[in-house]
Amino acid sequence: MKYKYIFLSLFLVVGVFFAGCTQQMNADEIAKKMQEKYNNINTMEGNMMITLTVNGITKSVEYNYAFKKPNKFYMENKDMLIVSDGKIMYIYDKKSNKYMKTEINGEENPYNPDYGKFIKNMLKLYDVKYLGEETYDNKKCYVLELISKKDPTIKIKMYVDENYWQPLKIESKDMTIEYKNVKFNVDIPDSKFIFTPPKGAELIGSGKVLTSTNIDEIQKEVNFKILVPKYTANLKLQSAKLVKQDINGEEFEMVNLIYGNMGDLNIIEMKDIGNQIDVGNKITLNNGVNATIYESNGYTSLTFSYNGVRVSIMSKLSKDEVIKIANSMIE
Repeated sequence: MKYKYIFLSLFLVVGVFFAGCTQQMNADEIAKKMQEKYNNINTMEGNMMITLTVNGITKSVEYNYAFKKPNKFYMENKDMLIVSDGKIMYIYDKKSNKYMKTEINGEENPYNPDYGKFIKNMLKLYDVKYLGEETYDNKKCYVLELISKKDPTIKIKMYVDENYWQPLKIESKDMTIEYKNVKFNVDIPDSKFIFTPPKGAELIGSGKVLTSTNIDEIQKEVNFKILVPKYTANLKLQSAKLVKQDINGEEFEMVNLIYGNMGDLNIIEMKDIGNQIDVGNKITLNNGVNATIYESNGYTSLTFSYNGVRVSIMSKLSKDEVIKIANSMIE
């Protein structure tokens, strides 16, 4: 069971919450309108279809889906059950009768499908173009195009329900998320979001997801020394995130440091296990530390290992700035 891929998919699903507009609306009006409508939504349920294209191969998976404010959610199909009461998330593989338990806490919940608080941030990240109105799944929708302010080649088409301003279909280059047969403000009992392991079910792993604006708080949970850059090109820390898993006795820890209000600098750290494949040109950092650097589509990626920690830096800053940031992490 590929739990790591499931976690990545979940980040993709719950991380996409955008804002819409008509041509007459400015950013403040958009946020006000969406928040107004959002405040009227307490629950939703329906079917969710995720379609991914990887290396030219397209696959779709469909779930029965339910959400209850502020952060309870449920996803189930014939093979899998993913459910959270807002504090603990369970992933249950029906075929193998095995499950994984993950504690979710911190100042922000990365799995929380509550999109209301992201409205203004999304408007900062995207230019929004109104394309017109269409009917999708028997619901009248505004059709919007979102163009990334950081990279205009990144475009997203979205169908937004006119009554509730809830995205019902989100199309990007390699992924489409669709919500069908959606019902809003239906009565969903809390018991739907509680997982009781079936008879004989085996707990094969546990984990924790923690988000904070305090790196020291994250450090207490990690078994390696987090390398904190002394130089960040004047970008301020927005969040520090920890994903910690223990699957069949194998521990996995990953820390993600995000700087800049548009995620201008992204640093990922984990224990160096010594068998990673490096891509890019070889360079030498301070104290003779070897690194690889790679530039593509306006981004610079730099990877190095130091004091048993594997570090990957990605940013749209210049190559020289990224190298300066990496050097500031080496004593």
